[in-house]
Amino acid sequence: MKKGDFLRIEYTGRIAATGELFDTTSEEVAKKENAFNPKQRYGPVLAIIGAGMAVPGVERNLLEMKEGEEREFDVQPSEAFGPRDPSRIRIIALAKFIKEKINPYPGAFVNIDGMDAKIQSVSGGRVRVDFNHPLAGRELHYKLKLLFRIDSVQEKAESMLNHYNLRGEREVKENKLEITTEQPIQEVIQKMLSESIKKWIPEIKDVKFYVKEASEPKKPETSGKPDAERPNPEAEPLTNSAVQS
Repeated sequence: MKKGDFLRIEYTGRIAATGELFDTTSEEVAKKENAFNPKQRYGPVLAIIGAGMAVPGVERNLLEMKEGEEREFDVQPSEAFGPRDPSRIRIIALAKFIKEKINPYPGAFVNIDGMDAKIQSVSGGRVRVDFNHPLAGRELHYKLKLLFRIDSVQEKAESMLNHYNLRGEREVKENKLEITTEQPIQEVIQKMLSESIKKWIPEIKDVKFYVKEASEPKKPETSGKPDAERPNPEAEPLTNSAVQS
């Protein structure tokens, strides 16, 4: 494989020292280890080599693999989520959490000023917060399977939009991708999607967004009789027994 390849993969990631599961694409594995999350989508996922969708250690192995190949390997912190950085552990006043309506307690994961963090301790009106990634400094063990490479432009575009959970109609016409959705997409998101698609699918030179026009509801047919002579559907609801075969 090479940089820029679109791959469909399956994987299970564990902490090497303990065997603790931290991520998997397998619903069966998640349920077996009491880690199932009903809000998470399970199944094969997209990995574009070089796009940062996987940690460097996984991308390095994907470069060496062939379609259908499966392997297990360890990844050092330097090729995973990096070493732990003591400077990313901070003391924050409890008042800030109260103002943000956050209940801090040891072990809780919170979002502060747009950054994810873990509460280490709460004492004397001060909260010790760790902004390191939860897996920073950890050696990881992966079981990885490269299912297949995606080659067609249409399928690449489909896979990217599915990755971003963007629903709607998609069609590639020559070097242009047309996306039609039920609801308008914010301009900043349109720009982000357009730039990312054109970067990783160089055959696409332009991305256009459209909003699907709502169809007008059909007007009920009338019998032409005055209102007083029309049956009242609320007073006499039509039931299946009234339908003639």
